[in-house]
Amino acid sequence: MLFCTNITKSFGAHKLLSEANFQLNRKERVGIIGRNGCGKSTLFRLILGEDVPDDGKITYPEHYRIGSLEQHLKFSRDSVLDEVAQILPVGEEHNLWKAEKILFGLGFSRENFSENPAKFSGGYQIRIKLAQLLLSEPDLLLLDEPTNYLDILAIRWLENFLKKWPGEVLCISHDHNFLSRAMTHNAIIHRQKIKKIRGNPAKIYEQIAIEEDIHEKTRLKQLKEIKKQEKFIREFRAGARSAGLVQSRIKMLAKKERIQPLPKIPPIKFQFPEWNFNGAKVLETRNLSFGYQAGEDLLKKLNLEVFPGEKIAVIGQNGKGKSTLLKIFATALRGTAGFLEHQSGVLKMNKALRIGYFGQSNIDRQDPQKTILEELHFDKSKTDQEIRNIAGNLLFSGDLAKKKIGVLSGGEKARVNLGKLLLQRTNFLLLDEPTNHLDYESVEALISAINKYEGAVLSVSHDENFLQRVAEKLIVFDADEVFVWNGNYQDFLAKKGFSSEIESGLKDTVNVSSPDSEKGISENPAKKLNYNEKKELQKDFPKHL
Repeated sequence: MLFCTNITKSFGAHKLLSEANFQLNRKERVGIIGRNGCGKSTLFRLILGEDVPDDGKITYPEHYRIGSLEQHLKFSRDSVLDEVAQILPVGEEHNLWKAEKILFGLGFSRENFSENPAKFSGGYQIRIKLAQLLLSEPDLLLLDEPTNYLDILAIRWLENFLKKWPGEVLCISHDHNFLSRAMTHNAIIHRQKIKKIRGNPAKIYEQIAIEEDIHEKTRLKQLKEIKKQEKFIREFRAGARSAGLVQSRIKMLAKKERIQPLPKIPPIKFQFPEWNFNGAKVLETRNLSFGYQAGEDLLKKLNLEVFPGEKIAVIGQNGKGKSTLLKIFATALRGTAGFLEHQSGVLKMNKALRIGYFGQSNIDRQDPQKTILEELHFDKSKTDQEIRNIAGNLLFSGDLAKKKIGVLSGGEKARVNLGKLLLQRTNFLLLDEPTNHLDYESVEALISAINKYEGAVLSVSHDENFLQRVAEKLIVFDADEVFVWNGNYQDFLAKKGFSSEIESGLKDTVNVSSPDSEKGISENPAKKLNYNEKKELQKDFPKHL
């Protein structure tokens, strides 16, 4: 149990929370949502005592244990299993099986248990700390965007794990599918207040829309009444017989508290400029294999055809080669030497392609000393006004566009990275987990822009909302194989599914429908041909590859 009472918190002139109230009851699992920069992570720091509110207080029972992921990844043991299991109290070493079960669920193999934690990538190191946190079983579990560090299989495992959590959970996430399935309640930080309801995030947005519509209608009704009274005052001010009545109404208007219009919240805007493409195929691979070292294939015998306009998602466990596949295509098109040294098979790419590449490593390469405008101005042929227009569409207008890259949040850096794609004319987009760190509104705008984009898109993603509404074909990395699935994500889960989930029985426990689908909203608003229809239309086209 936890109580936040009249919490106010500002940073300089920027107020995040104003007399905000929030209550977490026993066994509630609450998703925390809201736009990037609204104060979600700040709320966590206040709960953990890492920061203090300007006003108000946070209270919880004595001996109430709160657990969260450590910000600094330091390890004190030489093996993954020992690192995780050290959290077990003395005398509970027999519960080592719990540590193993959690590690398996988060994507570690038994061979990984004896390896040094320092050898793993940053994402897997965070999973080690997450496993340790889950094993510690605190009364309140704080999770800050956990799905950013997990692949699709680990996310689906975590959903089921949290459903059985005996205590309370607060989870910041922009993955509304995850929150809908794993949380009992959701709370939004909106206009400096915290609003919590039982049910999925869609219900909060519906409720806010209703309340703000009522606010505006009430404001207009009051304004109409005020104008009516002001008209009466003007018309009868000079009359001696009505002077008392006029003065009464003047005093009444002076005392009346005027309902103010709610400040406009600007929408984020994405639109990918297009370069014409007339080829029959974008690319083709036959038995494409690749490894960073000779004899150690990461990608094995992929047979793939990509046609103009196709929206293809790459799914599966991390560390299997999904991001590597995008790098192979990107470097082949750019003629980068050395990267494909240990490649075998056939890769044909249309020479008319103009690619836009969004990679996770590109975010890390942003210059922390540059401003947002300077980082976006990589193409000197673009005018200052063009750059400012793109920055404004990404919610970096005015002085915000002069912020240094080094002080930006993960979501803001992701928007800057996407801004670079909005300044290029392309016909083939390679997107590596583009929804990571983006808030709900940004993800919705991105999905809409991708569906309107007439070029081909190949995107690595673990966001099931994104997959359900964008992908019409899949490249699946499952166990030790990679294959193409000529159907959408829902079709894949229903008819085949991931081998590890089938073996564990998880496949039948996860609902794959989108929360929005229950309301009759189209899963994919862009009209598209299915795979067989495209093959039929294109079979007679001349081959330009």
